[in-house]
Amino acid sequence: MALLTEFVEPKWQRPRGIRRIHVVAVLFALAAVGVVLAMFVRFGIVHLDTSGDRLLVATVDLRLGTPALAAERGAVRARMDLEAGELKLQTVGPTPNKAEKARAERMKQRYGVDWGRYSENVTPQTSAFVEAYNRVMHAEIEKRHGKQVADGLAGFEEIRPGADGKGKP
Repeated sequence: MALLTEFVEPKWQRPRGIRRIHVVAVLFALAAVGVVLAMFVRFGIVHLDTSGDRLLVATVDLRLGTPALAAERGAVRARMDLEAGELKLQTVGPTPNKAEKARAERMKQRYGVDWGRYSENVTPQTSAFVEAYNRVMHAEIEKRHGKQVADGLAGFEEIRPGADGKGKP
């Protein structure tokens, strides 16, 4: 005799225990987890180091907006300009007058040294950038044209009133 539940319940709702499809699904899920973990280890996201020493994951540069970072950026920019074949000195401060522009043009014609104004505002950051930039460029100018030319070009920036932020333009 058949039980009453066999006639009332549909066949798909009957509990049948663990079938092969269940075993296959669990095995594939475990394999997927293993593959993801292996990729994490391979790409360095997860370290399986059990020695107890923890590595520093990230650092924060606290020099943002400081003269030290501006000086570093100035030196890097100068090296990039040298690699591009440019000899250039930067100034910071007020706009140069006609005499300074004429002298800068003569220096460009004689030695190939271009003058650029980095900023009109004199701040510790802009001054540090320009000093580091010009320090790298002066070394290259001295190497190419001699110490006397490099010192002469350095003196040109120092005669500008207001370039230090104290004098009047």
